Amino acid sequence: MFVSRRRRHDPLLEWKVRLFSVAAVLVVLGLYFGERWMTGAAIVILLGAMLLRFLPHAGDAAHEEADEDDDVSGESAIS
Repeated sequence: MFVSRRRRHDPLLEWKVRLFSVAAVLVVLGLYFGERWMTGAAIVILLGAMLLRFLPHAGDAAHEEADEDDDVSGESAIS
């Protein structure tokens, strides 16, 4: 409901996609072979990928300032 629709650079996006892919394969294999530990491992991997969102990013402030500067300079060029 209160989600910002502004595009942001996510330096961990590749890792999130990789972890999701590994977890998806583990779930499918776990269901096929009937191994509960595989599906449990997949759930743990997915939770780990979700926790990556809360890691502090060193370059976030610099990227946001650069984006704001671009927005401001773009508005002044139009006026």
